[in-house]
Amino acid sequence: MKAAVAPSARSKRDLILRLAAEEFGRKGFDATKWATIAESAGIGSTALYHYFESKTHCLFTLMLEAYERWYDTWRECLAETDDPLAAIDAAVSASFRVSEAETVQARLLINEQGKLSTLKPTGREQKVRAEALRVSRRIETMWVEYLGSAMAAGHIPARDPRLLAHSIIGLLQSVWAWYRPSGRYGLAELDAFYSANVRAMILAG
Repeated sequence: MKAAVAPSARSKRDLILRLAAEEFGRKGFDATKWATIAESAGIGSTALYHYFESKTHCLFTLMLEAYERWYDTWRECLAETDDPLAAIDAAVSASFRVSEAETVQARLLINEQGKLSTLKPTGREQKVRAEALRVSRRIETMWVEYLGSAMAAGHIPARDPRLLAHSIIGLLQSVWAWYRPSGRYGLAELDAFYSANVRAMILAG
């Protein structure tokens, strides 16, 4: 009989993140007690600080992961074809190919985004906060540059690429504030609706 293998630090950290996302999503970030997450993870409250220096540090880590997922997904879609409209269609559709856990994570980012404006001078929490803001800016820059290039090449109507980029990003992110897997609309319906409306917004110039 094989001896039980102790979970690695990485797997325990991932477990804490998953449980924290579930608790934050169910009760709200402010109402969730840090000790509750420790209990769910099967560790003491003191041990929890080995992985995250605070509840906010854990939240920022979840937010960073959501930003990174959006950046990687959209960058891959925008690079896969020379047809900007087809590439943007693909990016919109990819936004809705998400797991239930990822929708909770996205909702946390949107609902708690304002906390990223709170500066903590030092520590791991501040490092993750700064990285989340950096990736957020990379997302904005990527869309602005892509749309600007498509306009310059005459593929889409010319207008302010920054304003259009903000409009597209805001539209694709805001859906997670109200979407629920058990709700009235499914992901396929959202994909069809938002794909049509993003394209209409781009071509409305």
